[in-house]
Amino acid sequence: MKKIVLSVVTLLLAQTASAEITANSSWEEIFAAKGPYQIHAPVVYMGRAIDYTYVCRDGQNLRTMGPVDIVVNDHNGDGPTKFEVVGSEVLSTPINYVQHEEFCDASYNKVLCTPVTYTGVYPMTVQISVGRKLNKGREVHLFTKSYTVPNCETVEVK
Repeated sequence: MKKIVLSVVTLLLAQTASAEITANSSWEEIFAAKGPYQIHAPVVYMGRAIDYTYVCRDGQNLRTMGPVDIVVNDHNGDGPTKFEVVGSEVLSTPINYVQHEEFCDASYNKVLCTPVTYTGVYPMTVQISVGRKLNKGREVHLFTKSYTVPNCETVEVK
């Protein structure tokens, strides 16, 4: 019986020791939090989607806080797609962006492509949702908190 009581007390103390995060917690505390916390941040497009929490402001650009993997995929048609890391690089994009793409529609045995231009400004402050994982993969929303992109000079490379 003593072992069971001791196990329960130890479990309760361990849960108390891993501090709960709240909307009043700093972003450093939230990023460092152990446990089943989920951070749902918007993304910046730099050739691919990069989480706002991994970018910093470098003058009139946003860039990643460190190198990200360059991944290529190999699909030979009859087997599974294989992904391979071939290097890494620091990505960057203008805060005031202009993006050109081709929008293609395939119908009636022909493909019609139209050039499309997107322009916009990445906000320097965004709202980020923080949740907690529950059993069976479900999640509960804990809070939403404002996050301001730091200047690159003040950021340690991750």
